Amino acid sequence: MLLNEFYDYYYENTGFTTIRSTARALVFDEQGRMGMMHIVGDDIFGARDHYETPGGGIEAGEDAETAIHREVLEEVGFACRIDSYLGSVINRYNLLEVITVHHFFVCTITKKEATAWTASEQEWFQGVVWKTPQEWVDILAKPRPMVNELVHQRERFILSYFLNQ
Repeated sequence: MLLNEFYDYYYENTGFTTIRSTARALVFDEQGRMGMMHIVGDDIFGARDHYETPGGGIEAGEDAETAIHREVLEEVGFACRIDSYLGSVINRYNLLEVITVHHFFVCTITKKEATAWTASEQEWFQGVVWKTPQEWVDILAKPRPMVNELVHQRERFILSYFLNQ
């Protein structure tokens, strides 16, 4: 089910060449805190300093459920249980010429493993930050520049959707 679509009003639209599907998780620990990845760095978008739900691309031969288990394990370092599927959200990233369809799940961590960050993730990821959902609402409400706001608007929406179900 498509829940929302977001448009990129920060960067010039030169058209889109790719549609990408991802699996993303609102992932919770045993205390009910939600984990988000803290991303810091510079790229074609400029300075990044934002939080986003763990997740990433659905690989060839994977379904979204398989991808979310893999992504939570790789990024958060835990096996997880899928509690529910929330729906999908579309983002457009003009600079990348990519339309991304994010499939959102609610998950609970189950067993500590180890992260498996790629080289670029090691450069960008500052780690997993665990906060209550209300603390995340407050953090994500603070204005951020450019690409950071593109990411936070998606995260604000999905967290609000989850909390208001």
